[in-house]
Amino acid sequence: MRALRHFLLVYNRHTGETDVRQEFPASEARAALRARFQLERDLKEREEIEIVVLTGASLEGLRKTHSRYFGGTPNRTLAGV
Repeated sequence: MRALRHFLLVYNRHTGETDVRQEFPASEARAALRARFQLERDLKEREEIEIVVLTGASLEGLRKTHSRYFGGTPNRTLAGV
């Protein structure tokens, strides 16, 4: 079984576009949440933006289990994720 990872995503509710901003190892759950909260502060004026941290064995698996964030327009992947 693959180790779990945390993925920081920025989801635009209006366009359906998802940016995968960063990937964190399982041991860095707090860092992933800190990054999420910082982005929420930075983007607080943008009501159409949702910031989430999803946890799973792979990004491909999360695309299946959390299709809300990966449907619609093609997703951009940032930071080499």
